[in-house]
Amino acid sequence: MDIILASYTDPLEAQIALGRLHAEGIDARLDDAHSVLANWEWRLAIGGAKLRVPEAQAAQAREVLAAIEAGAFALDDGTDDGGPLRVPDRESLSGRIAWLVLMLFNIPLPWRRRRDDSAGREF
Repeated sequence: MDIILASYTDPLEAQIALGRLHAEGIDARLDDAHSVLANWEWRLAIGGAKLRVPEAQAAQAREVLAAIEAGAFALDDGTDDGGPLRVPDRESLSGRIAWLVLMLFNIPLPWRRRRDDSAGREF
């Protein structure tokens, strides 16, 4: 018999918990997740997405959920110096000019396109 272990108003949190439980080998399932996604205004009325596990695995599942809440599975930020992450700069001067012309004059600039090698072929 399955028991309701947790209830989530955020369906993404529920999916993360479900995935972690599956990774730990626990046969969990999520009820009402589609209803919560499709009708977001009903989330509180139906009690959110319910995470169910078999009674035999409930104690292990509670430990896993407690570890999630404690941050045991949190990822590090990936920086060696401990500083904040920075977004890589992928903009170029030509891209900024094209955006400016589009915003000011509502005229898209023509883009250079690669030559289509298949255009010259005869079949």
